[in-house]
Amino acid sequence: MQKLLCALALLLASTVALAQDAKIRVSVTHSGEDAVGKRLAFSLREAVRSSSGYQLVGPEESGLEVKLITLDPETSPRSSSVWTVASATIVMTNFLPYEKRNPQTWYPIYMTSVVMTVGANRTDEQAKSILATLDDSLEKFRAAARGK
Repeated sequence: MQKLLCALALLLASTVALAQDAKIRVSVTHSGEDAVGKRLAFSLREAVRSSSGYQLVGPEESGLEVKLITLDPETSPRSSSVWTVASATIVMTNFLPYEKRNPQTWYPIYMTSVVMTVGANRTDEQAKSILATLDDSLEKFRAAARGK
């Protein structure tokens, strides 16, 4: 647990120091072929781009990553995509040095996940909801790193 808090402190120190002049780097990856899911991914990327606190970057450059998976639940090929089922998982880059015998250094740090249904006319609202979830999760990690 101490190493996890150390990693959080390193991430927060680097991102908070940068946040004075720059935004926290976030990447959004999407897996899914459904039309509504693609629009949700686009809306989420646009929400990150227009945010005053976050900058959209590629996964290799980010400190935070939103992994979005969407699926059209309709089975009929005649149905038009009017909704999707989406899962968004938010992870943080693990800045701990790799140690072969310490599994806490092997993987990214899980922050939270959400599962939702998204209507075709609600992609912008749901994208902002995912961004708000990311922001809330980051604030909780910051508080934990400060010991509050």
